[in-house]
Amino acid sequence: MPEPAALRSGEPRTVGPFRIRARLGSGGMGDVYLGSGKRGREVAIKLIRGAALHDDEFRARFRREVRAVATVRSRHIANLVDADPEAEVPWLATEYVPGPTLSQALAADGPLPEAVVLEVVRGVAEALQAVHRANLVHRDVKPGNVILGPGGPRLIDLGVVATTDATRVTMTGQPVGTPMYMAPEQAAGSRATAAADVWALGALAYYAATGRHLYEGDHPAVVLYRVSAQDPSYDDAPAYLRPLLDACLVRDPERRASLTMVLRSLGVPDQSVLATTPTPAPGLLPSARPGAARRHPRWQRVALTAGVVTAVLLAGTAGAVWYSLSDEVRRPGHTMVTDAPDLSEETAPAGSPAPVESGEPTEAGGSAVALDPDGSLSSPWSQGTAHRLGPESCWIADVAEVRGRQVTLALRCDETGSATWGHPVPRQWLRLNAVGQDGTVKEALAEDGGAQDTFWTQGELPDTSAVRLTITLPDVGPLAAVELRHKDGYGAYWAAAP
Repeated sequence: MPEPAALRSGEPRTVGPFRIRARLGSGGMGDVYLGSGKRGREVAIKLIRGAALHDDEFRARFRREVRAVATVRSRHIANLVDADPEAEVPWLATEYVPGPTLSQALAADGPLPEAVVLEVVRGVAEALQAVHRANLVHRDVKPGNVILGPGGPRLIDLGVVATTDATRVTMTGQPVGTPMYMAPEQAAGSRATAAADVWALGALAYYAATGRHLYEGDHPAVVLYRVSAQDPSYDDAPAYLRPLLDACLVRDPERRASLTMVLRSLGVPDQSVLATTPTPAPGLLPSARPGAARRHPRWQRVALTAGVVTAVLLAGTAGAVWYSLSDEVRRPGHTMVTDAPDLSEETAPAGSPAPVESGEPTEAGGSAVALDPDGSLSSPWSQGTAHRLGPESCWIADVAEVRGRQVTLALRCDETGSATWGHPVPRQWLRLNAVGQDGTVKEALAEDGGAQDTFWTQGELPDTSAVRLTITLPDVGPLAAVELRHKDGYGAYWAAAP
């Protein structure tokens, strides 16, 4: 994210329920500020300004798209927290992710190491998969919109996404996006589809590995012409990256690789789980604090920028198997088939939801293995089953019961009392969201409940045993699921119905 700057005279001090603390910058749609909620949660707030404020069609589209973006949840996205498309000055607030952008990291230290490049590609691809599953297209994937955060790469600026049937140009008649990262069809003025985001992913990977843009020019119009009329040249790309570039940078969008193919080539087997379930990222070093991803003996540290960000990477990522991806893309109608992965806890791919240890007691008195359902929004876990919130998390949780808006949780941290984790307080690390059947997502706050809510009064956990806590959900109408999330961005869903 840009460095926060002091507010200037005349700038807002509050937006909706948030207090404005600093200015983050300006974009094509308006101004961006750093804000905080009543409990200190930091958010990035975008205020929509300009001619769009007086355009009824824009406001109607903005309402629809905010509603759609609210359904997108991923550990690799700065997720939507709140929005008010009906305000005099419409706004939306997303999670604030501290850390340098990809462009800032390269400006400081130059091209990234191979393993870091592949980790960034994997994270951005997972984020885009979540966007596409909500029938949305990002349209502006670029280095400035990728944050190398404490929990891994995060895609930001969901304020520019559009439904797949949205208009293809801005009010000024220019295509939406950044010319150097537009797909040929997007630069030519055609509607941006999911395939345009795949092209941008390839261009982003080339930049991360070389420090150069795929297309350059002295004027945006020159770049747009070159993108729309000239084949990309990436002979200077490192050899390990060329199969990916061959797959993503195909001029015909119908023959371009899908994100599923790209992710499979990187060892991510099933995005129906990963795209919707925030889990801890294995990429960039998380903070050493309760519930953050723990160290793993297979990981190695790679410094990106001195004093800015440190990476924790899976050793061996450089040897990612590409399954001859470029050949598969050029066979119309061909379906890539790979061996079914072993999802046991010992061998699960990095980022996959981890099963609870066999025989681990649940608060319902039984035992659970978190393999089916998978804890995603489309396949939430059942009430009364305990699951680890992420493969490297200390938190094991169970939504034991949901009665109306009242939820009973069973929580424990199996590292409680250790020198590293100490005695964590659940409310300082965990958040509960109500997910309505219409896609509305709202976070449970202390003011939503009353004296019966023990989640807000629970102090430090004394030991590793589970505690049962109650919490009241906000009103979202008919309830579809309950989402429990760690403040670092990972978590899972439980069904609202028994």
